[in-house]
Amino acid sequence: MAKELKKKTTKSAAPKQKKAQKAVEPKIVKQTPKKEVYDEQMADAFIMEVDEEVKNDNLKVFWKKYGLFVVLFVILVLSVTVSFETIKNWRENQFKAKTDDYIAANYASNPEQMMTALEKIASGNYGVYSELARIQITDLLIEQGKNEEAINMLSMMVDNDELNQRVRNLAAVKLAAQKIDSAPRAEIEALLNPVIAADDSWTPIAKEYLALALIQDGDIQGARLLYQELMQDGRISEDFRNRVQDMLTALSDM
Repeated sequence: MAKELKKKTTKSAAPKQKKAQKAVEPKIVKQTPKKEVYDEQMADAFIMEVDEEVKNDNLKVFWKKYGLFVVLFVILVLSVTVSFETIKNWRENQFKAKTDDYIAANYASNPEQMMTALEKIASGNYGVYSELARIQITDLLIEQGKNEEAINMLSMMVDNDELNQRVRNLAAVKLAAQKIDSAPRAEIEALLNPVIAADDSWTPIAKEYLALALIQDGDIQGARLLYQELMQDGRISEDFRNRVQDMLTALSDM
């Protein structure tokens, strides 16, 4: 009897153990993915840490090799920027100072002081102001009756290729005005034709002087054509236009 009970107990326990084993097995299967995920996270973190270390090492190597050049480049850029601003401010101050000197020279209390101030500007490094000062010096010389000195000075300006072209054109017009009564037509034409060809602000007055030279040479038709051109020029003032009209009226009777 006891043996039979023992067998039954053993038989009945066997299925329970199998069931227990079956119940445990799924738990083991579920835990496996968590372990894999954990391992992958650890691997990613390790790779990122190694990658960061490599980057740091590369940066250290780069800075050790090129750091001095980087610093020098930054210093150079800053120096150029500061120098540019400094030079710009210096040039503006210089230009203002030259302008003030030029204005002061034109407002001198008497011709002698004006001549002294203009000669200082003309002989100095004042750029276009030096050239304009020379023009004004010739005007003062003419006012003082020193026409020959003025003519020589204007002639040198006309022949100076280094001067501003517009200033040279002005000098040519003034020189032609001084020589209009004594120089031959060819000389006046040689002075004024380049100014007329330049077609700048001095062109109308150059045409007027050339027309006077043609009249003195007896070329009335040539002078009339120049005056007609001037009447069509929108740059001349009303007084200039009236003067040209008076000349055309006078030439119509010749």
